[in-house]
Amino acid sequence: MQQSIYVGLDLGSSRCHQTVINSDGSLQLSRSIPTSEQHLRSAFTALGDHVRVHLEAGELSTWVYSIIKPMVAEVVVSHSRTLAWIGKDSQKDDSIDARKLAELLRLNRVHPVYCETADDRRLFKQLVTHHEDLSREQARLKSKIKARLRTLGIIRFDARLFSKSGNALLLDELKEPSVRQMLAQSFAVLNQLLEAETQAKQAMTAASKQFPEVSLLQSAPGASHHYRLPVCRLRSNTASFFQQTQTLAILSPGHHAPRIEWQTPGSSTTRLRRSRLVKGRFAQSV
Repeated sequence: MQQSIYVGLDLGSSRCHQTVINSDGSLQLSRSIPTSEQHLRSAFTALGDHVRVHLEAGELSTWVYSIIKPMVAEVVVSHSRTLAWIGKDSQKDDSIDARKLAELLRLNRVHPVYCETADDRRLFKQLVTHHEDLSREQARLKSKIKARLRTLGIIRFDARLFSKSGNALLLDELKEPSVRQMLAQSFAVLNQLLEAETQAKQAMTAASKQFPEVSLLQSAPGASHHYRLPVCRLRSNTASFFQQTQTLAILSPGHHAPRIEWQTPGSSTTRLRRSRLVKGRFAQSV
């Protein structure tokens, strides 16, 4: 019976390093290859069928996984937090990291993570990430605008400040032309971000309808149309619900059920800490 060979693949934006070792740990091959689909296919074509590959999760891991998976027996993707031998070692080099990836796989010292290959789910995850990025950007810009106004002695707490009518009222109060121009530019950028966020949310919502687990998550107690779950509104069966969603790969394994504190022994009411456990990231593991 032909023995397996183990390949460690250290990914880079321009070049990848491929290290191949035998089942006894002896080095068979170590080389650097350009990061492209053609070169990756060529690098794994001549290795045979009994090839097991180990690589670290990152921006390129899903793309590389989809390329080499049909050509080898197994592809294992590990999270960087589980690779302390690589991440905490003072000796950092592509060839060294690739050799360690191969050795960890040979010794079966790996903690695989889920790697999505379906195009529709990968696209949905990108839409969710895009919507979150726009949400963070507009929130950051709002904070900057308020901070800039405080330096001018203008303190506002209401959200009407960021509406178009609120923009116009504030700009009319400003007498300095340079300050008015500066804030007008900031408001223009903010309005573009808000419009883009609305369009991104519509695209994300439309794409989510093809996945039944999204409807399941929305039907949970406390779920809103914005895909956020305020923990303070969930009931005592929260833990089982989180286990179910983790099984469906809606939530990543890092999310846990909230801590439940009983008010009185035997009481049927519970008090949950008022914090938001899930902030719209349920689809990152979809």
